[in-house]
Amino acid sequence: MEKIFYKSIFITIIIFFTSFTYSQNTSESISFEEKRIENKEITIEVEIEGVTQAYDEYDIKSPIDGEIISISCDLFDHIKKTQNIIKMATGEVGALLKTAKTENEKKEILKRWDGMFNYTYIQPTYDGIVTSIKHKSGEFVNKNDTIMTVSRKIRLIARNKEKLYIEPQPGINAIVKGAVGLYKLTLTNFLKENTEGYYRMFLDFDEIPNIKVGEKLSGKILFVKKTSTRVVPNDDLIEYKGKKYLIIEIQPGVVSEKETEIESFGFNYLKIKKKEKN
Repeated sequence: MEKIFYKSIFITIIIFFTSFTYSQNTSESISFEEKRIENKEITIEVEIEGVTQAYDEYDIKSPIDGEIISISCDLFDHIKKTQNIIKMATGEVGALLKTAKTENEKKEILKRWDGMFNYTYIQPTYDGIVTSIKHKSGEFVNKNDTIMTVSRKIRLIARNKEKLYIEPQPGINAIVKGAVGLYKLTLTNFLKENTEGYYRMFLDFDEIPNIKVGEKLSGKILFVKKTSTRVVPNDDLIEYKGKKYLIIEIQPGVVSEKETEIESFGFNYLKIKKKEKN
């Protein structure tokens, strides 16, 4: 039975290498080295760098016809939905204020009429960052005019600095360093670049960071972390028609004259060693 088994294995190896077009007529001869599949931790973590961008914008519009008394935020400020960021007065009060020739006269009118009318305060609908201010204090606006634009989200558009051999998967996390600390981001989308193994990645900050739009940031993104997995060196694999193979040890079951049952696979494999003929 053992002779039949070894004969079967020998024939299998010959057939395998014939399919890979190895021939005794070539200038190379083939030998083997027995190696063992390792069980170890595998981690793929690469450095990234990119620029922050604001997106997912919405407009803050005037709820009335009136004058903007004050705006309490500047371009690229971070604002909260609990803040009163715009103070407005009705058109009648605005017309009264227009009679003032100087800012001091305007302040006197407001002081004199204080309590006689109500101001309109505007709060943002969502937390965000101010990306555009279209009007300033003292200007008259009509109802539904856009006063400013706010972005609800900040993202990092980044590129990996090292070549990747696997495609990114949305949902994985990255950590980048800003001027005041570390920030966690989540990969939401990616695009392949012309250079193989490099990607343009779009990563959302988990919270709106204290970071300027257009700021350059760098950090690391963790693609894979497996604590116990079977691995072999890439050079030991055989590639054929886009697939990868390994000549691996088997545990035979029932053996006949022409066939062998495979009960299981072992942890040893054969690495092809090529030697030039003298």
